[in-house]
Amino acid sequence: MLTETSKQTYLELLVETLDIPPSLYERAVSQHHSLGEWLCRDASRLRDFNPRVSAQGSFRHGTVVRPLIQDAAYDLDNVTTLDLSKRQVTQRDLKYLYGLEVRGYAEAHGMTEPPEEKNRCWRLRYADEERFHLDSLPSLPEEENVIGLLRTRDVAEEFARRAIAITDKRHPAYATITTNWPTSNPRGFARWLEERMGTFAQARRRALVEGQVYASVDDVPTYALKTPLQRAIQLLKRHRDVKFADNPDVAPISMILTNLAGQAYNGESDVHLAVRGILSRMLNYVGEVAPYVPNPTHPAEDYADKWSKDARLEKNFRHWHAEASRDFERISRLTDSAVLKAATRETFRIDLTGDHLKRLGFAVTAAPAIITSMAPTVRISSPPRPWGMER
Repeated sequence: MLTETSKQTYLELLVETLDIPPSLYERAVSQHHSLGEWLCRDASRLRDFNPRVSAQGSFRHGTVVRPLIQDAAYDLDNVTTLDLSKRQVTQRDLKYLYGLEVRGYAEAHGMTEPPEEKNRCWRLRYADEERFHLDSLPSLPEEENVIGLLRTRDVAEEFARRAIAITDKRHPAYATITTNWPTSNPRGFARWLEERMGTFAQARRRALVEGQVYASVDDVPTYALKTPLQRAIQLLKRHRDVKFADNPDVAPISMILTNLAGQAYNGESDVHLAVRGILSRMLNYVGEVAPYVPNPTHPAEDYADKWSKDARLEKNFRHWHAEASRDFERISRLTDSAVLKAATRETFRIDLTGDHLKRLGFAVTAAPAIITSMAPTVRISSPPRPWGMER
C-alpha cells in the first residue's frame, strides 16, 4: 500500500502530467488582451463605454487539464463589461453592437470562420495551431439594488460589487428596455475561489516574488499558484473526463465540480488530503431543490440549473461522485506496481513510467518506459509576458 507521503507524490505526478505549460496559459492571456485592445481602439463603436475584458473559467481559475483527445481545442471564456445602464440599451442591441466588433476583430485577425452567435455570447474559433475557441460575453455592471440584494444574502461587498447584467436571447425581455436582465457574477466567483485557496496561495505568491519570477505579488497570475485546491479540482475534472469520454454532453460540468470543491475544501495542506476531504464533504453543498449548486457570490445563479430539465444530469453527477470516491480510495490502497499502472491508465488515461514508480518507492528492474500522454506537450515559441487581467 502507498505510504501517506507516496500517496501525495502519486497525485502530484498525475497533475504534472495533466497540467498545461505556462506558455499556453500566457498565450490564452494574450488572446484576451488582444480583444481588449481591439475594443478600445479609436474606431471602436464601444470605445466610449470603457470596455474591460476579464478572463473567466478554468484558465482564470488555474484548473485547466489536457484534453483526452489529442487535437481537441481548449475552451477560453471572457466577459467584457461596458459602462452603460439597462435604461440605455436592450440586451438585443448590446449583443448586436458587441457582435459587430467581434466580427471586425475576427476579420482583422484573419480568422477563417466568422464568429458564431450563441444564446449569451459570441464564439470565436482561432486557427488550428492555436487550439483555442473563445466564448466572449458582453455585460453591464450590475445596479445598486441588485448589489444590495446580494449583500442581504451574506455575499461580501468585495464579491457583490463584481456582479454583472448579461445578455441572453432566451430571456423574455431580451428586446425591451427594462431593468429586468439576467444577472451573473463570474468575476466574484473567481475572487471567491482564490480566497478559498487560503494561506497556500499567499505563500506561493510570496515565494514566486522572492524567487524573482514576478516583480510583485499582484503580478502573480492565479495559474502559477498550484495550490492543493487547484490541483484537486484538476484531478476531479480528469476523472470526470475519463468516465464520460463517450458521453461528454451529460457529464457534470466543470463549474459544478469547481464550485463544490471550493466549498468542500477545508484548508488541507496537500493534494491527497484535499481530494479525500473534498469528496467526503462535497454532497453537503448540493441542494435538494433548485438552486442545486448556487454561485456562492450570487446565490440565485444555479450552476446546475439544467438538472431540472434533464433528470440524467443530477443522476450522472451523483454516480460520478460515488465512483470518484471509490476510485481514489481504491488506488491509494494498491500494493503492486503493475496493478497501480493498470489502474492509473484505466482511471486517468495516464501511463506511469519506471521513474514514476521509483519515486513512489517501488522496485523497478526493467528499463523505464517513455511517458505517453493522450495529448502532447504544446510548445509555443516566444510566449508573451503574463498580462494581468481585470480582477
